[in-house]
Amino acid sequence: MLNGAMLNGATVTVSRWVTGIALVTLAGCAQNADDSAETTHAALTDAPASQVEQGNPEEAGKRIDVDEVHTVDLVVPIGQGRKVHLVEKFTLRGLARRERRAILLLPGTIVKASFYDIDVDGYRFQSDLAKAGYITFASDYEGSGGSSYPDDGHSVTHSFLVDESRRVMQAVRILSGVPRVDVLGESNGGSVASELCDDAFRTRTCVMASMLYRTGTPMFYSVFLDPAFIAFIDGQPKGYMTTTADLYFNIVPRSPAPVAAEILAKQPGLFSVGTMLAPAHGLPWFDPTRARVPGLVIQGTLDNTATQSDGDDLRDAYGSQGGGHAQLVRIEGAGLIPRIENPPLNAQFERIVLDFLEAH
Repeated sequence: MLNGAMLNGATVTVSRWVTGIALVTLAGCAQNADDSAETTHAALTDAPASQVEQGNPEEAGKRIDVDEVHTVDLVVPIGQGRKVHLVEKFTLRGLARRERRAILLLPGTIVKASFYDIDVDGYRFQSDLAKAGYITFASDYEGSGGSSYPDDGHSVTHSFLVDESRRVMQAVRILSGVPRVDVLGESNGGSVASELCDDAFRTRTCVMASMLYRTGTPMFYSVFLDPAFIAFIDGQPKGYMTTTADLYFNIVPRSPAPVAAEILAKQPGLFSVGTMLAPAHGLPWFDPTRARVPGLVIQGTLDNTATQSDGDDLRDAYGSQGGGHAQLVRIEGAGLIPRIENPPLNAQFERIVLDFLEAH
């Protein structure tokens, strides 16, 4: 299914599929040094679902756990000297699903792919999506995590990430065998997702959470558009900032202590500043109007970054030129990022997302 598949006209090979690190290599690039354990999703699902559940009859007494979440680190080359790190999570039940579904998870500005699967009970969102039958892919943008780092971090702008994510989405389509991908983004990831969804041939739905569109709160303007704060970001050497715990002041305060500790232990690192500066150039910095697929906007009623009317504006603007339509769901008592906040807000967020996906 995957070996010999084409990605924008280039041959794709996948090695070390089920465990460890998989390398997606385009023709003309260096081949993976370790070609052992050649396995593909197709090899895992050649047998009917009933046989998958029963396991190998030759191995009496053994059963395959079809709901076990498998994790794969993927490196996807998207251009000369450019690569994007993806974390894939899936179950065999999801692979055997009659109509496969794949979802691409896009992060905000100073978090990585792992932000979608926090190692605390109730907060493993990506794993929960996998258990629900979705083949899931969380991305590190270029200029962060395990992806490539352009020479100047200022170059990683919103349009740069939209173009990058279109290439990543094409790889996800091939890797999962799914023609149309669901896309979910939080904060800046939602702005990227909204523009990816102008392509109804390759995207199926769009979820946008923790968003700022046109109108920020007084806190947003006083902190994030403060001239001194903008100058601090813009003046980072070579356009890269090494984040520290204090910069997550608006992300973790409503999270349970174990969740906040996990975030502060794993998310800080080196990040490009290009998209951090996007709001400084004026709101909105993205255009959701050309979307063509169903959309969902999720906002907390205590969001301290975007006004409540801003959620209405984003819902109304989404797809207004492209024909897509969005619904807005507010979570009562939730703040900026309901997914990482105290129970039951985190569970409400997950249920809202799953209900929307299953409805489409």
